[in-house]
Amino acid sequence: MTDLDDPGPEPTDVNPEPVSDSSKRWRSLWRIHFYAGMFALPFILVMALTGLVILYTEPVRDLTQGDMRTVADQGEWTSFDTQAAAAEAAYPDLVLTAMTVPADGERATIFDVDDGSASGRQVFVDPYTAEVLGSEKTGGDLVGLSNRLHGFLNTSEALTIDLPSFGALFDGGEIMRPYVVGDLVLEILGVWTLVLVLSGLYLWWPRRSRAGGTQRNGRRFFGLRLHKAGRAKWRDLHGLAGVAMLLVMVLTVVSGMGWSTYWGPNFTALANEISPNSWTDAPASALGERGDLDRTGNQIPWNTGDRPIPASYATETDGSRPAPISLDTVVAIGTEEGMKPGYAVYFPANDVDEAGNPIYGSFTLSNSWPRATGEGRDLFVDQFSGATLDELTGWGYGAVSYSMDVLVSTHMGTQLGLFSRIFMTLLCVLSIWSVISAFVMFWKRRRPGTAGLPRRPVDVRLERRITGSAVVLGVLFPQWGLSALAVLGFDRFLIRRVGPLRAAFGQR
Repeated sequence: MTDLDDPGPEPTDVNPEPVSDSSKRWRSLWRIHFYAGMFALPFILVMALTGLVILYTEPVRDLTQGDMRTVADQGEWTSFDTQAAAAEAAYPDLVLTAMTVPADGERATIFDVDDGSASGRQVFVDPYTAEVLGSEKTGGDLVGLSNRLHGFLNTSEALTIDLPSFGALFDGGEIMRPYVVGDLVLEILGVWTLVLVLSGLYLWWPRRSRAGGTQRNGRRFFGLRLHKAGRAKWRDLHGLAGVAMLLVMVLTVVSGMGWSTYWGPNFTALANEISPNSWTDAPASALGERGDLDRTGNQIPWNTGDRPIPASYATETDGSRPAPISLDTVVAIGTEEGMKPGYAVYFPANDVDEAGNPIYGSFTLSNSWPRATGEGRDLFVDQFSGATLDELTGWGYGAVSYSMDVLVSTHMGTQLGLFSRIFMTLLCVLSIWSVISAFVMFWKRRRPGTAGLPRRPVDVRLERRITGSAVVLGVLFPQWGLSALAVLGFDRFLIRRVGPLRAAFGQR
């Protein structure tokens, strides 16, 4: 066998020569690689393109919304309370829910407002003049669209399906839980991507010669046969790109599962069972959890959404509670506490309990997302006294959760600063190239009148370790396991029995 992923000319004889077991195994895996590509390549292309936009969120937004998001540095900022009053005056029917402090002297202050929709709206205010620069629906720009495509295919998050939860074994909750359909689709496609890259590695690996000697088949591990005509050159260009990004691709897909509607919570439950998170205790306000603050997408660390928000304490005087501290005081506290520039301030929510007693929430100061794992920090501040009620940092994660969060932050291009940003950019670019080169290879080898699949041996042979790996993968990702069984049934039964499919897909 002389080529990377081609066992030679495909027989067309009426009575073809017998095919060796090794060739059957190799052809079968090649076919699996092709099936995986049919699922994974559109997914890879969408994830790579949207990932590039997300990696460069700030430059993209500065380019498309610079008139609202950037300002000229004029020295000292005006009062944040004055800025909040200006935002309220511009939108009197809306309720302010949060504020993002400018990361530097050339950024606008951003106020999140509740307009009755699920995502809300953002209002941009010049921090020097308190002039309202404009507003937009939260996530209504190119970056927001990319986040939705990257997260749940831009489908409705209300479209859910009930499935059994593995996490119920640990948290004692309901077994059947709703999961977002678009997110489940991405999870399945993500696992097909793992199958694609791992089977691609097997196919790329140089094999021994037909004579059984110790010499490889003439291909170097990292050689490029650019002088070759036809598919050989494209196979090398495709294979080398795939091998170069293989490890990063695997880590990126696995870390991306932390955001998955199904796999993420189940993994979190298991991680907290193995190495529990250790947060400091503070009285909960009963007004919500950390995850309720996620209004703009991807702001909440993947496994801290169920952390209760602490309550503020107030002594009523003459039947009235004291006034909350000012936003300027909150920002001063954030500066004193060493919050990362560009952090968000979520405003407290207040309510009454069933007995009519008041319940007061707290200010939540949160370092911007994405960030390096060590920079993750939430600070809960009493809305009346300014006292620090509680603190949530990455160091409170258990060992498993901390390791996963490092992978998630690397995935987002922030864990190692500029280095990880460059690394993830290369992954996106190589991924796009792999999709393009795969299509060129397919087009060059496609036989007229067929779907272009590698011919299917009648007697499929796979190594036991490959079959075992598929079983393990199906147990870890049951939705993928069901899709793999469907593909196996299609390939094993329908193609062999339906004449037009047999002709289109090819079988030997």
